[in-house]
Amino acid sequence: MTLILILALLALLVAIGYALLPLYQVAQPFPPNPRPEELQAELQLLKAQAKEAEGEERKRLLFQIVQLEREIGPASEPPPPRRLSPALWGVVALGVIALGVGLYTFTLPRLPGETTVTARSEARELKRLEGRAKQTGQTGDWLAFAHKAWELQDFDRAGQAYIRVLQQDPRNVEAVRRVGILLFMGGRPQEAVQFLQIALRADPKATEGWLFLGNAYLQLGQREQAIQAWENYLANGGEARERVQNLIATAKAQQSAPGASGQQVYLQKCAACHGSQAQGGVGPKLAGNPIVKVPQAVSEIVKNGRGTMPAILLSDEELKTLLEYLGGL
Repeated sequence: MTLILILALLALLVAIGYALLPLYQVAQPFPPNPRPEELQAELQLLKAQAKEAEGEERKRLLFQIVQLEREIGPASEPPPPRRLSPALWGVVALGVIALGVGLYTFTLPRLPGETTVTARSEARELKRLEGRAKQTGQTGDWLAFAHKAWELQDFDRAGQAYIRVLQQDPRNVEAVRRVGILLFMGGRPQEAVQFLQIALRADPKATEGWLFLGNAYLQLGQREQAIQAWENYLANGGEARERVQNLIATAKAQQSAPGASGQQVYLQKCAACHGSQAQGGVGPKLAGNPIVKVPQAVSEIVKNGRGTMPAILLSDEELKTLLEYLGGL
């Protein structure tokens, strides 16, 4: 990377030097007039006539004299080569430095792990932690790398690191819980439930485990279990109280009014992440979002997932009613 930057700056300096080269070349005078004797004789004649003329005639002759003298041109030595002043050299140097900084900051390839949500320094730290984990192979180093990747929402690398932790320490509760959450985010709620249950039996105070266990149960259509998990989340001091209370109310409403309407499909499959009123939560806000007015785009996202959103398994009828419901938000 450093070599590429140096080569780019050298190429830039060569280009600037080439552009400034004309300033160092000796200015070439105009070629001599092919009939200087004739013009000089004509000039002397006009000057003699001007001495004797008066009024408008004299002005006309003087004008012709000036024009002729310009055509003949002065007999002078070629001008010396032009030199750049130190101030101009300073401006050029500052421009090169600024351009180099701009290239490094904005155009060079980003570091592995760097995304729109990670700053360059954070990406370097993530890379450093990954390198250390690979070098030492210690469980603690893999766990530190996994936590940093999770913090930066690099969930693919976080999942790989947590699995590496579990290979070395199958009883690591935090890694078990995070793998369960990642399974839910990957559209595998049944497996997510298994991992989250194991983690919560070992650490029942972990609120994020109860939250995603409830989300997974809701996607599986097990509303009673989802409500119980979310109530445990609230009982253990979970911070997103209002959102989880809305999820509980939503699940209870589904129990009293089961059906396959678009709203019911949304509440079962989407509300855990996007909010019971589509106000947003873990996932983006859908109410008023222009994308819900494009059913083809929504259908593609639902079927195949996007980013951290997993693919959602729906029947053709469920998908149709969901698209109708979302289109009316």
